[in-house]
Amino acid sequence: MSVALQLVLVAVIVAGAAGYVVRASWKTWFGRSKSGCGSGCGKCAAPAPEPVVTGRRPLPMA
Repeated sequence: MSVALQLVLVAVIVAGAAGYVVRASWKTWFGRSKSGCGSGCGKCAAPAPEPVVTGRRPLPMA
C-alpha cells in the first residue's frame, strides 16, 4: 500500500470521527425540544401508591 493511499485512508477515518463528534454535540445542544409526556423527564409520571402493610414491617431494600 502506498504512502499516499494510507494518508488518504487516515484522513477519511479522522474526518468521519470528527463528523460523528460534531453531530453528537449538535444533537445534544440544538436537538428538538420535546415537551410534554414522552420526553423522559419524569414529571408526567404518577407516583406509585404506598403499599398497605399489615403485621410486620419489611426491611428496606439496599
